[in-house]
Amino acid sequence: MNSSKFIALNFKSAWLRNLLLMSSIVIAYVLFGILSAFQQSYGATSSDDDASRMITANKINFTQPLPLSHFHEVQKIPAVREQTYAAWFGGYYQEPRNSLHAIAVEPQSYLKVYGKDLHLSDSAQKSFLDDRSAILVGKSMAEQYGWHVGDQISILNKRITRADGAHNWVFRIAGIFEGATEQIDTSFLYIHYRRLNEARDQNVDTIGWIVTKPEVGENPSAMGQAIDQHFKSFTDRTTTESERSFSQAFVAQFGNLALVTLLVLAAALMSLIMIVGSTTALSVQQRAREVGILKALGFTRQQVLQLIVTESFSLTIISGCFGLAIAAGLLESMAESFASIAPGIAITAEIFVAGVLSMIALASLASVIPALKVVNADTATLLRRS
Repeated sequence: MNSSKFIALNFKSAWLRNLLLMSSIVIAYVLFGILSAFQQSYGATSSDDDASRMITANKINFTQPLPLSHFHEVQKIPAVREQTYAAWFGGYYQEPRNSLHAIAVEPQSYLKVYGKDLHLSDSAQKSFLDDRSAILVGKSMAEQYGWHVGDQISILNKRITRADGAHNWVFRIAGIFEGATEQIDTSFLYIHYRRLNEARDQNVDTIGWIVTKPEVGENPSAMGQAIDQHFKSFTDRTTTESERSFSQAFVAQFGNLALVTLLVLAAALMSLIMIVGSTTALSVQQRAREVGILKALGFTRQQVLQLIVTESFSLTIISGCFGLAIAAGLLESMAESFASIAPGIAITAEIFVAGVLSMIALASLASVIPALKVVNADTATLLRRS
């Protein structure tokens, strides 16, 4: 009898138990795939430039503004090669549930610092630079709301009031940009900082954060320390960190997502080990008489052990891979929903390999020990079991 026939006969003899076992493995690896993809995408670097870009914000809290004069002070620091600034605008489109990730930027310096991350036509770039009422919209946001180049859109912002008392801001879409890689978020839109600064009635001449890149050969962290040291005696002191850390701190307003992800993932895997282990052990014990018959027919202990372990490996790996496939399909359909916090989320080769390795470890732990216990038992004792 070969392994495939042995597995098929055993599955048929206890099809309900095996079906429930495989279903639990499928569900667990769907969860494993989604959480692992989120963990990887959330902590990923968007582009090669991310490692060198540093973000300077208010030392009290990044939600507190900095004076615009800080940007001009940063230009005096020798280690800084390029710099730009931005401020959060926000708002919503048509109704509050359509909240927007809108950022006010200084166009020329911002496009210079982030130009490699954005695919934008020359005509769109010129149109944006020439008109303070123009905006640039990310591809995923444009698709979400059905926007096109040239459209006039109205953004409502209850947090920022215009000098004339209105909360309505009208913009023209100058261009729609794409990310240079899948990991670059395109659920944002960019407006002119000067348009915001000239029209608002409070917090005039303040910005949200400053983005800097060091001179060639300069260490980004050392540049960040030099910036913070420069502002040590200022009323508005600063803290400078990597762009990646800053982005994660922004998302962390809604909770420590990375920690929650790890805890849920660990709990799911531990539960899976206990379920598969106990079910496999029970299955092996219930087939003790079958093992005794095989040994009586001349099968060696190694051959019987191989049959039992192969069965466990087959059920676990087939079910686990099917679960990862389902996770990949779900993530593809939900990619736009996760764009703002986990751009480019997907089941990567690294996640698949890690999943398969965990399946092998899981099958080994669940089957080898109970199988050895039964296989090493006396043949006569096994045959006497009902």
